[in-house]
This record gives sequence, C-alpha cells and structure tokens, in this order.
Amino acid sequence: MSTAKPFCLLPFAFCLLLATGCAATKEERQAKRAVDDYLYGNYDRAAAKLKPLADKTDENFVLNNARLGSTALAGYDLDQAESAFLNAYEVINSTGVNSGGRGAAAAIINEKLKVWKGEPFEKAMVNYYLGLVYYMRHDYENARAAFENSLFKLRDYGESKNKDDEYRKVESDFALGYLMLGKSQQRLGDDQAARKSFDRVVELRPKLRALADERRNAESNVLLVVDFGFGPKRVTSEYDGAFVGFAPRPQEIGPIPLPRVTVDGKPIGPRAANYDLPPVDLLALAQEKRWQDIDTIRATKDIIGTGLIAGGGYEAFRAGNSRNRHQGQDAAIAAGLIAGGLLLKASSQADTRTWEMLPRTSFVIPLTLPPGKHDITVDFPEARSQFQTWRNLEAPEKGEATYYFRMGNYNQGPYTWPPPALAGKSTSASPSDRTEVGTIKP
Repeated sequence: MSTAKPFCLLPFAFCLLLATGCAATKEERQAKRAVDDYLYGNYDRAAAKLKPLADKTDENFVLNNARLGSTALAGYDLDQAESAFLNAYEVINSTGVNSGGRGAAAAIINEKLKVWKGEPFEKAMVNYYLGLVYYMRHDYENARAAFENSLFKLRDYGESKNKDDEYRKVESDFALGYLMLGKSQQRLGDDQAARKSFDRVVELRPKLRALADERRNAESNVLLVVDFGFGPKRVTSEYDGAFVGFAPRPQEIGPIPLPRVTVDGKPIGPRAANYDLPPVDLLALAQEKRWQDIDTIRATKDIIGTGLIAGGGYEAFRAGNSRNRHQGQDAAIAAGLIAGGLLLKASSQADTRTWEMLPRTSFVIPLTLPPGKHDITVDFPEARSQFQTWRNLEAPEKGEATYYFRMGNYNQGPYTWPPPALAGKSTSASPSDRTEVGTIKP
C-alpha cells in the first residue's frame, strides 16, 4: 500500500504551524508602524493609525486602546486619552470575553485568538494612566477611583462562573498607585485617607519618604509626571518559542537614572532629599511570577506535541523497515502523530503581544513654584539625549497643575504651553465639568 497520501499531511501541518505562529496581519503591521511613529515623537501620525484599530472590537481591542491612550496622552489630547484608557479599562474589568468558543480556540489553536487584557502590571498601568488623565483635569473623584483600581485588579485569567474567583484581591505593592491615590484623596480633602496611602508608600519603599511627604504634596502647585525608558517585552525561548518571559531584566541594563529639574534656568530640589527617586520599576515588577496558569497550559501542549512527533518518527521508522501487510496503516499512524504533534506545538507558541509604549518608570515630582509662567526642563545627566523643555508652563496661585513629560530621543522640544491639542480648551476642568460617560467606580 502506498504511503504517499498519509505523508501529504506533513506539508499541511507545517503550513498551519506557520499560519498560526508567524504571519502578521495587516492590522498588526499598521500597529507596528504606529508604534514606530510614537517612538519618533510623531504622536499625531501614530494616533491616526491607531484610531481605526482601536475601534475594532477584536482580540486586540484593549491593547490598541492602551496604545492609543499612551499616544494621545503624550500629545496632550486628553479627550482621546480618556476615551481610549476608559475603553481598555471597561474590557479589562469585564467578564466572559474569553469564554466559550474564543477561549477554546485560544487554548487549542493559538493564544493570540484570546482577547488581550495584559499582565497584572499592565492592568495596573491602564488604571494609573486613566487616573492620571482625570488628575490632570482636576477630576479627583474619578482619579481616586482609577488609582484604587490600579491596586486591586491584579490578576484575571478566570472566566469562571464564580465571580468571586475572577480576581484575586491580594495586597498590592504598586507604590506608584498608592502615591497618586494619596494625592487624589488629599485634593478631595480626605486627609486621613491620604495619610494612610502616603504611609503605605513609605512602608513599601522607605526611600520614598520625602516624595510621600504629606505637607510637601499639599503645598505643591506644579506636578511633573515624567515617563522614562521603556517597559518589559514578552520574549520566547530560542528552543521552541513555548515559554514566555519578560526582558530585559533590571540587572541587565542597570539602575534607573535620576532626573534633574531646571526652572527658569536654575536647578531646583536637593538631590540628597530623594525627591526624584522612581516610585516603580516595571522591569522588576514584570519578573514577579504571580501568574502561572497560561504558562502551564502552554508547556503541557508543547511537551505532548514533542512526544507525538517523537512517537510519529518512531512509527515512521518502523513502517519503513517493515514488510508486513500493515505497512501502509503504520505509515498513516506515523503521519497522523507527527501532524498532531506539529499542530500542538504550533498552538503552544507564546502570545508575545506587548504594550510597547509603557515606560520603565513614571517619576512623580511635586513642586512649589511662584505663581505665574515658567520654563521647565527635565533632563537625565546619566542618559544622553534624554531631556525635554517646556516654555510658559503655568503655576497656579491655588490648586495644582499637572504636566506630563514623555522622555525620548526625538522629542526634546522646546515646546510652548499650551500644546496644539489644548489650544482653546480649559486646562483646569473641575469635577462638575465632567460628563457621566467618564465616571468610573473602584
């Protein structure tokens, strides 16, 4: 009996392996071009590419809205940033989006068919940036809720019927979230809650005592939020692509350099006071293995797939050296085993989708400046080309104005306040100015 037909399954299996693991879609290529625009500081062009992608309710809806939110925030399009991060927040906090057929397809065929919700640190950063947008607009109630969410929604692999099992509420060590929660509570007049949040920051990171000082934050009338570097990326092993991790590790690229703030040509703030220490290191946070479920599934499929291929190879060898009447049947079994093993290994390939705009850290620098307009530069003496200048930033007589700096190699400025995206708009909206659409709950 001929063995040609059974072994014709092998090219098909290899094709499916390539189709499920390697081919980039048109949308993925467009997202990649948008990310490149973002890295070069072309925020308008990046947003134009991302908007149609962010509108599509597919498996990349959360990721593309997170990308759009980062881009819009860097370009000071706060309306777009709020909308995008809110879209991502709503799906992250929803249930059932990966149940049924989609969940089965992700488990059997390819993890990329699953709706991307991000790892715990990515969920925390979606909520942090949503809170930051509200904080910049003086909507402190919604900011408080978003920062609280950044602390509690730490894990979501469950799509179980038992809603109590969907999130594990563990004690968070996200000091950045506690810091901004304390500032929001302070602006709302809840000094007792603010003090508790600031104390938690010091408990988690004793070196941040000066940054979490209650009086210093109460007196601040200018807040600089400075994103530096780039966060972790998902990587696969060179051997089989089945095991995912995050790179680089903090020790591979060294400590985070510290910023220097210059106001009207004069450096301010004693460096010895630790006012400018990073409240978070996402490279370190990504190494915390609190989530193992999907890795276990992936590893199991890879091991079984390898076993099937080995078994198929043995059967093929045995059939090739056999002269009995079952030779064709043995060859067919061998081809089936090898094809099944290849398909399982294809489906075990790790999902490497990454929120590429995340920084390594987000500095929070409260300042007390004379009311009026100021030229402010943030630079990193230990990092070449990492500086940015804004002219005519306003320090109010009352309250606190918040300004966002996204450090990069191609956006040093100088820029003039207000940016084009805010021209003609109020930059000091009160909570009463906000719409119901933007209301969130912890």
